[in-house]
Amino acid sequence: MRIKPKPKPTNKQPTVRINAAAKQKLDRLQSQTDKSQPDLLDRAIDLLEWEMLAQQAAADFAAIADDPETLALYHSSFQPHRTKEK
Repeated sequence: MRIKPKPKPTNKQPTVRINAAAKQKLDRLQSQTDKSQPDLLDRAIDLLEWEMLAQQAAADFAAIADDPETLALYHSSFQPHRTKEK
């Protein structure tokens, strides 16, 4: 008779390894905010994602600013459309 291994629980939180200094910061932030460590890590990931998007947008705008034709097109896209007055 063959014994089947126990299935792993599906509701277990994933494990993340961090260095000791980061763990100390996480512990300190948790005690200062009374938020759970998973909540703090989720927020940190969200902030990193926003930072990366902001850096990409800044790089895109810098590239546009270096090209006069593209910059003029960009600025014209924000000008209100005028209609002919009667």
